[in-house]
Amino acid sequence: MRPPRLTDLDFKDSSRRRGPVQRLVTNRRKPVFIAVAVAAAGMLALAMTPGEQAAISIEETAATPSASPTHPAESTRTSLPLELPALNGEHLTALPAASNGSTEDKRVDDKPQEHHANGRADYDDGNDSGFWPVSLRLRRADEAQREVAVPRPMENGASDAGNGWAGMQAWMEPFLPFVADPSVDAIVSELAARLPPPEESFERVEVRRGDSLAAIFSRAGLSAAELHRVVNADDQAKALTRIYPGDEILFRLHDEGGLAALRYKLDNTRTLQIDRDEDGGFAVSVHEEVLETRQLQAAGTIDRSLYLSGRRAGLSNRHIMELMTIFEWQVDFNRDIRGGDAFSIIYEAEFLNGEKVRDGRILAATFINRGRRHEAVFYEDPDGNRGYYGPNGENLRKAFIRRPVQNARISSSFDRNRKHPVLGVRRPHLGTDFAAPTGTPIMASGNGRVVHVGRRGGYGHTVVIQHTNQIRTLYAHMSRYANGLRNGSRVEQGQVIGYVGATGLATGPHLHYEFKVNGAHQNPMSVNLPNGEPVSSQYIADFRSQTGNMLAQLQEMTNSQLALLSDD
Repeated sequence: MRPPRLTDLDFKDSSRRRGPVQRLVTNRRKPVFIAVAVAAAGMLALAMTPGEQAAISIEETAATPSASPTHPAESTRTSLPLELPALNGEHLTALPAASNGSTEDKRVDDKPQEHHANGRADYDDGNDSGFWPVSLRLRRADEAQREVAVPRPMENGASDAGNGWAGMQAWMEPFLPFVADPSVDAIVSELAARLPPPEESFERVEVRRGDSLAAIFSRAGLSAAELHRVVNADDQAKALTRIYPGDEILFRLHDEGGLAALRYKLDNTRTLQIDRDEDGGFAVSVHEEVLETRQLQAAGTIDRSLYLSGRRAGLSNRHIMELMTIFEWQVDFNRDIRGGDAFSIIYEAEFLNGEKVRDGRILAATFINRGRRHEAVFYEDPDGNRGYYGPNGENLRKAFIRRPVQNARISSSFDRNRKHPVLGVRRPHLGTDFAAPTGTPIMASGNGRVVHVGRRGGYGHTVVIQHTNQIRTLYAHMSRYANGLRNGSRVEQGQVIGYVGATGLATGPHLHYEFKVNGAHQNPMSVNLPNGEPVSSQYIADFRSQTGNMLAQLQEMTNSQLALLSDD
């Protein structure tokens, strides 16, 4: 059964006069031309952008006996105003194209055009035979033109090569696009040459709860032997043994199936990089992003609590706690805070690609409590002594803090006649016990040098710090020590030296804290603590030079805060 021809379809509409479109479809060769022309016009309409001025002209070749598709005669141009579909809410109307002034051999009569309700124009050329080579020319607003070819039907005298589907294909062949090399390989090669080289691809493996490193490597297609070689390649690679659920490890395998490269993000700025070297081993390094440090400001007035007011002002939890620590010897934040108290701070923050990744140190701060102003500025002298000082170089802190563990309750006080809870005998309790969950950070109570790190009998994991020639502190029952802490390490007041635990003779997790003066035990909660050292007289000029501008900014911020308070 032959394929149906378009000429088999009935396009007659008895409700309208027989216009040129109906006459066209009755010709057995014209329907394909119409379909192709309509498709080309649709493509032109889609290519137009909103607001473009368009002009479409139909160029016809004069009908002469010698004209042919390969040698067309001279052409004349006639204009057909068309309404184009609305694009993005803008209605485009084709403008009349310029004419060469010749009206001879026009195939469209100059009689008035008749418009239907749907906006289509019928043009009766008075001739039912013969269509001529056509091209559509699109004129943009900038007068740049591009021409889109529309297929040309064969001349009336040409053979149709049969009446079936083969005849239609033969008739359309001259109008099909010409492909110089239809080879798929050639096309792919040309496209590949234009594309940038592909980036190294990594497979992401997420760490699940209960995962072992061996299971993670297995999911990535790597053996336990490969894991052993990676972890033991360098001490830095042992960071892979401290992974958490939700972390991602990136793997890239070489063609033979072994590990070619591995990436593991240690934090916001550091990435562990492991790459196979030429010798078959692994090169391990830590890539650290270069951060931009900026100075930021924040200020607020307390209404309900310092925490809520600080968060509303944009402060992190860390900075709120640091603000309280700076002024802990001047303000009792548990009892003295009142509505209307105010604070202003200047602090550092580190940015990566325009986004803040972490907070830095508070550089200067003011706290107004019950109308009294307290000011602090950070300073480090050439000898490495640093801390927060008042405007004249006075040290705002005592030499020691009384509670090395924050937010911990006292579970056992200093008592020279206490019964030991484990041994059941009377034994002096020469320190203070702070109960807290295992892993709670323990801070050095003052600046000093570590003289002992390790186990000490019933004390379990213990750290001892020598502060001055007279004062020494002891921290016992730790679960573990801070990374890098060793004998001889210099520590500062507030620096984390270990974590709460229950090692040694202990009934539960807590810190046992002792305070010795000239070798004698003192009650840490009641001993008279010395003041911190002020800025050395030899560095007072340097102090004023480095902190003068910061204190001036702080003064301006504080004055603005006071003005707001007075307006209220």
